[in-house]
Amino acid sequence: MDKEAITKIFSNLFTNAIKYASGSIIIRLQLSPDYETFTIDFINDGTPIPAELKEKIFEPFFRVKEGATDKPGTGLGLPLARSLAEMHHGSLQLETFADSPSMTMFRLTLPVKLPESIKQTEEEAITQTVPQKIEFVHDESRPTILIVEDNKEMAVFIADEVNQLYNVEIAGNGAEAITLLKKRSIQLIISDVMMPVMDGFALLKEVKTEIEFSHIPVILLTAKNTIQSRLEGLELGADAYLDKPFSTNLLMAQISNLISNRDNIRKFYFNSPIANMKSMAYTKADESFLEKLNEIINEHIGNPALDVNMIADLMHLSRPTLYRKIRAISDLTPNELIKISRLKKAAELLIQGNMKIYEISEATGFSSQSYFWSAFIKQFGMSPSNYAKENK
Repeated sequence: MDKEAITKIFSNLFTNAIKYASGSIIIRLQLSPDYETFTIDFINDGTPIPAELKEKIFEPFFRVKEGATDKPGTGLGLPLARSLAEMHHGSLQLETFADSPSMTMFRLTLPVKLPESIKQTEEEAITQTVPQKIEFVHDESRPTILIVEDNKEMAVFIADEVNQLYNVEIAGNGAEAITLLKKRSIQLIISDVMMPVMDGFALLKEVKTEIEFSHIPVILLTAKNTIQSRLEGLELGADAYLDKPFSTNLLMAQISNLISNRDNIRKFYFNSPIANMKSMAYTKADESFLEKLNEIINEHIGNPALDVNMIADLMHLSRPTLYRKIRAISDLTPNELIKISRLKKAAELLIQGNMKIYEISEATGFSSQSYFWSAFIKQFGMSPSNYAKENK
């Protein structure tokens, strides 16, 4: 036998029996009369699986809804266990327990001696069990989530769940994730901790300190459930931390909360005349970036020619990097952010009451007073003169 493969089968069947039992579990070993095969029955007194789902439960990602809504799982354990059993010229079936039809029984049958050497590897068994090419839905209007997980079936399972509401990308380790981050616009990262090449902590550290990525929220997933591990993740800037096994409902709620919180912060800055640009910062790196950006815009705010190229030169960044960073933090183009900054400065000068409206229009770099007037009304919902009166 392949020791690791058999251990995986037993582990899955023991785990399921414990997870779904109400109070009783029976494990029964039997040898066939001809001594050719032996069976191990895993029996529990939990909610019975309907007869019509007898084969369905061995399909990848399928989970029985009744009695399992609060149970963590991927829907891949049983298909993988059956595939590994067949690799050993055996079988795994859901059978009726004669002593009590209300009990659930999985019967694992294996040969006492294998007739020939095992030709398949566990990797091949997984390949047969898990669909390797799932067509994920991509919609330009939805945020994109990057899933970083070295376990292929777990990565596909998480992606399948997340893709119901978001676009998905998959990386097998932190190094692959960094490569993808440089090519794609990513709104949130879900990362395992224990991975080869670059683990989750190393990825998190690079994301939170690199100016190109520091705005992206990160959810860490780990089976390493220790206080020290959790503290390390939070100290490096993890936005959320989930222990394996985790509830997919909890994961989706965390994603929704992080994305909606970022949207609310952006809307507050966009709609409030007095909100400072750095209020959109998620990390210290973002705060430093936004403070420098705000300083440069205010220093040149009276110059109508102020644009993304001028700011990129002054900040010593490439134009594409600056564009991506501003877009990712604010959901605005650089020119839109410059215009809002001009209007916020105008609102500040109107409150001070030391300048006439046409002087404020010129001082904040608007090409004409009529354009300034219409832009101000569109942004803040009232004319500059009414804003000045209401805020004296």
